[in-house]
Amino acid sequence: MKKRYFWFSAAGLIIIIIAAGMLYAAHYASAVSQTQTHTAPGIAKVTGTPVPLTGTSTFQIVSSQTTAAYSVYENLIFQNKPNNDAIGTTHSVTGSFHIRTGASPFVAAMTIQVDLRTLQTDSSRRDNFVRQNTLQTDTYPYATFVSVSTQGLPSSYSDGQTVHFQLTGNLTMHGKTNKEVFDVQGKVVGNTVTGTATSTIYMTDFGIQPPNLANIAIAQNKVVITLTFTAAKA
Repeated sequence: MKKRYFWFSAAGLIIIIIAAGMLYAAHYASAVSQTQTHTAPGIAKVTGTPVPLTGTSTFQIVSSQTTAAYSVYENLIFQNKPNNDAIGTTHSVTGSFHIRTGASPFVAAMTIQVDLRTLQTDSSRRDNFVRQNTLQTDTYPYATFVSVSTQGLPSSYSDGQTVHFQLTGNLTMHGKTNKEVFDVQGKVVGNTVTGTATSTIYMTDFGIQPPNLANIAIAQNKVVITLTFTAAKA
């Protein structure tokens, strides 16, 4: 009798633990969903007279020395990782831009393309899910950024000087285009440009639903994207 009671008690405890876990998962999923709402900014329109590219130098991205990355908070409930950073990276980055140094420096005509099919994290299972169900890379294989304007450049620029400025442009991904602003830090040394560009985007702005696998693996809507780049004079 005592043995039977023990097994009934153990089974009851397991059911309670599972129920509590499911309630917590549902509560967390509900809490996350309340933070998912974001209004897409829409397309950034070009205003004013385009800056002429005369007197500029063209630089091309060196893919082998350039990394595009994303970072998103996720909650892996049954792995006891409530604030895990999922970080995906790729070197499959191409593009070019124009720079003028000296007096009245500027950066213009930037086009950067990232092959989303090649993004990798520390989990192949996550990567496959993101490619197939989130980014749908069979249909939308690339993310493309085209610059529109810059803000915060200095009045003059000398070789080797590190500058910090904002670069506004249009990011196209998953069939939708939105205005995004990148915080850029970089420098020109001879025939090479190096730097980083960072922005925060929201999946839902691009018609992408943040991953949620049965309320036990949940990603936030907000994503930090970073480009660590090297470009060489063409």
